[in-house]
Amino acid sequence: MKLFYLLRNDLLLLLRDRPHLVELFLLPLAFILPVSFALGKGDGYGVSAGNRKERLPVVNFDQGERADELIRLLNESFFIERNFSAETVKSFNFTDLTACNQVSVACDHAVVQRMLERSWRNTALVIPEGFSASLDTGKETTVTVLYNPVADVAAREMVSGVIRGAGIRLTLDQIVEKGWGQMSDLSSFTPPDVKKSIDEQTSQPADPGQKPAFSLKSIRPQNYTRLDTPDTYQQTVPGYTVMFVFFIISYLSAVIRDEKRNGTYRRLLTMPVKRAWLLGGKLLGALVIGLAQVAIMFTIGALVFGLDLGSDWLGLAMLTMSLVAAAASMGLATSTIKGADGVLTAPLIISALLGGCMFPVDIMPAFLRNISYIVPHRWALLGYQNLLVRGQGLWDVLPQIGVLLGFAAVFFAIAVWRFDYEEA
Repeated sequence: MKLFYLLRNDLLLLLRDRPHLVELFLLPLAFILPVSFALGKGDGYGVSAGNRKERLPVVNFDQGERADELIRLLNESFFIERNFSAETVKSFNFTDLTACNQVSVACDHAVVQRMLERSWRNTALVIPEGFSASLDTGKETTVTVLYNPVADVAAREMVSGVIRGAGIRLTLDQIVEKGWGQMSDLSSFTPPDVKKSIDEQTSQPADPGQKPAFSLKSIRPQNYTRLDTPDTYQQTVPGYTVMFVFFIISYLSAVIRDEKRNGTYRRLLTMPVKRAWLLGGKLLGALVIGLAQVAIMFTIGALVFGLDLGSDWLGLAMLTMSLVAAAASMGLATSTIKGADGVLTAPLIISALLGGCMFPVDIMPAFLRNISYIVPHRWALLGYQNLLVRGQGLWDVLPQIGVLLGFAAVFFAIAVWRFDYEEA
């Protein structure tokens, strides 16, 4: 009953506090609705936009002249990625790849596999050892295309088609290179009419049905984890919801400051209420407010934009409670710092930016993607997108829930340790 009384008191205070009501419930909609309508359905943020030159990682086990020619031809259509340095690998946060102490084919292969597993690339090309020798001796060989199984199939076929086309060009160049000298020598001994016929034949365009010198084999990674990219609504609705849930920090800090100034805590201490219950009541009130925020924003997302809320409601509820607990605990801890509530807006916005709430983390530079894991926003948004975008369940988002609960436990402990109930 005592906790219920404290909860009821906090909710009544919020209902009378119009500025914070607007900040917590109307301001998120002021971002979600215009941004979603403006960008429209689909890849509005350009995470997988087709207006950029496609990146094609290449693993070259051959290192021969013909392999270099193939890469040169492919470079006309793709941005080729290869020869990954240790510094580059470190920027990707692939520090566990022992093969990458120096630039090597083994490092390239390990990095490419990891990129595909994390859905950072859609396709990659592997050129086998002996590729050049096989082409020079006229033997058919096979290059391998590794692919992300949930990537756009049409885009994958386009990449495969370009590689096949490069194979045909490489084959024709090889034939012309070998035969041109012999043709020139022989044509010098032929009658004029035969020489004219030869010239006419060699000037004809290449047969589009020409079989390339190598075949193509496609392989998906064995340890692939599905990491679909979110569309506009799957990014915008959860992103801004997470951002404004953390504005509970500024709300709690301001409310506790006013209650201390008004002597509310001193009066409560005269009642038979344990001190720990006072913070527990604040935490419970913030949990109700945060759950209401998420419920309202996600319901509007589902009704207005057709946002699919996934199939694991338990996972969604557990993740949401962990998110709100982290935000509320940070708010309680922040309230123990004198003058902190006056400078909270900038850190809250910067954390939301780093956490990918305002635009996808995937379009950030690699070093910012690594930094994003230090803010709880990143973990909450990743959990929501695992549930809503990738069809995962409670078991799959336990790591995100665990990290958020870790934030909650640490900051609640700080709040209990530092909280001064009698401070004016």
